[in-house]
Amino acid sequence: MTKKNRFAKWLAVIVIVLAVPACIGLYRFMQKNKKNVAHKTVLYVRPDTDFSALMDSLEKHLIDIGSFIKVANREQLPSHIHPGRYVLDSLATNIQTVRNIKYGYQTPLMLPLSGRIRHAKNLAAKLGKRMMADSAAFMEAFTDNQYLQTLGTDTANVLSLVIPDSYEFYWTATPKDFLERMKKEYDKFWTEERLQKAKNIGLSPKDVSILASIVYGESNYVPEYPNIASVYYNRLKKGWKLCADPTVIYATGDFTITRVLKRHLETDSPYNTYKVYGLPPGPIMAPTKDCLDGVLNLARTDYMFFCASPKFNGTHRFARNEREHFANARDYRRALDSLTRARAQAARQKAE
Repeated sequence: MTKKNRFAKWLAVIVIVLAVPACIGLYRFMQKNKKNVAHKTVLYVRPDTDFSALMDSLEKHLIDIGSFIKVANREQLPSHIHPGRYVLDSLATNIQTVRNIKYGYQTPLMLPLSGRIRHAKNLAAKLGKRMMADSAAFMEAFTDNQYLQTLGTDTANVLSLVIPDSYEFYWTATPKDFLERMKKEYDKFWTEERLQKAKNIGLSPKDVSILASIVYGESNYVPEYPNIASVYYNRLKKGWKLCADPTVIYATGDFTITRVLKRHLETDSPYNTYKVYGLPPGPIMAPTKDCLDGVLNLARTDYMFFCASPKFNGTHRFARNEREHFANARDYRRALDSLTRARAQAARQKAE
């Protein structure tokens, strides 16, 4: 063999030796960076999930499960599965998905706390449907007075911490994580300016929350909140009973009640403001920012009463004394009777 041929032979051997690992490296690189998610999906990984269960959950969402398993094994994912909520989309590569689950790089969720949150049980049920912890775990935290005292509240006033809004949370957040976040949001709301406003009307932040919850129970019409707040504030200052229907409904525990009757007023409860003086022990629902500000900026009026407007548009008529109030109530009842008759007549005509 000539010198030239030997050189060519060794050159070929060297090329092959170098090419094999290069090809292996390229193959692994392509596996790692392969876009492998068939369609956008949300993957929930619970704490007790093993690799087999994880693959069962992922299989229907992956284009090539084999390449994913190879990358997962090389990254030691089977022994490092991190619970969480992971959003996978069509741009996700094997390595991105593997490392997200391995290191717990979760996708946060938006948690809307809206509507009337009337009771801690109601809130626990809402959270239990969206978070990893169940409703029982949330209720345990909401009724842990010793823990709640570290947050400056108690079981009766835990809803004061919850200001309805949309918040970003990780799915794995614990009930205590949730409450501590709510405390931060509560403290953020209570600026020096708002604290001074509360002081100016002689109410504590706790009192403001309780009164705001009653205002919220009375109306959805934000522009009226300062006037409604003024009615109850004036009653407090005069030493009257608040006589607030929403507190009676809360006391009965029957939130389907649409009209408070005499028998409801007899409910024996510290929340029944027809029977007890002053504010109830805690809020009857989680008050909104609008309601809280409605109390802090309550109108300086001499209103002592209010009733629904005969226009049936969600507004109210306000009165300074019983004479004015009875006149407003009479107008409302007349309008209601007229509306009832009109509906009955329309129903009869439809039947004919």
